[in-house]
Amino acid sequence: MNLHHPLASVVVALALAFTLVAPVSTLAAPEAAPKAVPKAAKKENSTDMRYVVMLGSHDFAGLAAAEKTIIDNYRKRLIGTDEFNDQIIGLVWPPSASYIPDAELWVKAQPESYAARLGLGRLQLYAAWEARGSGLARDVSREQFAAMRVLLKKAEENLLASTKLFEKPFPSYNNLINVDAMLSQGNMRHYLDQAIKIDPTAKLAYDRYIQYRIPRWGGSYAELDALIAEIKKGPMLPEDQADLAAFVLTWKAVDAPNPASTIDLYIQAYEQLPIQGKVFRLYWAADVAKKNNLNKRAIEIYTRIIDAYPDEHKAYFERGYRYDQMQNYELALKDFVASAKLGNKYAQNNAGYSYMTGRGGLKDLTLAKFYLTQSAAQGFEHAQEKLKVLEAMLAAEDAKK
Repeated sequence: MNLHHPLASVVVALALAFTLVAPVSTLAAPEAAPKAVPKAAKKENSTDMRYVVMLGSHDFAGLAAAEKTIIDNYRKRLIGTDEFNDQIIGLVWPPSASYIPDAELWVKAQPESYAARLGLGRLQLYAAWEARGSGLARDVSREQFAAMRVLLKKAEENLLASTKLFEKPFPSYNNLINVDAMLSQGNMRHYLDQAIKIDPTAKLAYDRYIQYRIPRWGGSYAELDALIAEIKKGPMLPEDQADLAAFVLTWKAVDAPNPASTIDLYIQAYEQLPIQGKVFRLYWAADVAKKNNLNKRAIEIYTRIIDAYPDEHKAYFERGYRYDQMQNYELALKDFVASAKLGNKYAQNNAGYSYMTGRGGLKDLTLAKFYLTQSAAQGFEHAQEKLKVLEAMLAAEDAKK
């Protein structure tokens, strides 16, 4: 039986038990999971477009007023360091390096502005990435690397200058970690230490440092393990410590030599901070299992997710699909129904198909219509196709009465 990706456009012929044969899809398969690449837990720079407009229109007084409010709130401890970093970066982080001339004018107009100098350095860092391009290193020309380095040195100069303009320049050191990683000057740990002196409880600098000290960037996991041990002795919140430990384990999983090790490391990463917001690490482990045809291992992981979080419709659907591949259609149908009741359109499609054909041991056209209608209402085309076939089947049955 051919099973289809839910986004596939290919339609195959489904031969039903009746004389009616129509081109419809069979079961919906799970969507392809995105490549598991660890990311820092907190997304930096929530740009407010008002500030982009201010910078572009050279409303430096307006930007200065916003900067003062953010800094005052930080000094009064109304916001923490990570939140301060997020807000000040949002103030000075327009989405395009084309704003560099505007930022230069801001620095000239307000040379004592921390946000202006920080923003200029950030924009130059962004421009350096643009100059390099997004290709692999082997595809980047010498000219591109040279242009990147020029911009990185400018970014470094302005970020270092910004550290003299504010007593707690955590965002500056946080970004200098990034700059130094690209310049390979060996100052990353120094910049991390400077950030830690400002606030040893803040996660963002550790997040960034860890990303650049994995083996592919010239670091080592022995170094990162020692760093995690160091962090666990400090004043950082236990959940933040655990999240950083999980971050390292997730990178280890990405670099693991075989699927079994990758699966185990993703699970260990989840166990550092076993909350629903981090359950994606278990899904990553299960994805590796299913891609390597380790269906029983995948089922174990999905079962763990379901036991911990009964509202995870994706886990029911994924486990059901694994059962279906193992030809355990009864258990597959049970999971498809559970997922369908939680609103998963692919599970609704599969439950409807199973009831329509008797796959799973029970043929019930009324239930088939119920679930296919729900899936179709969510825009799933394969369910809409099945409904047409089902309506013809029901009409044929009515004609026999």
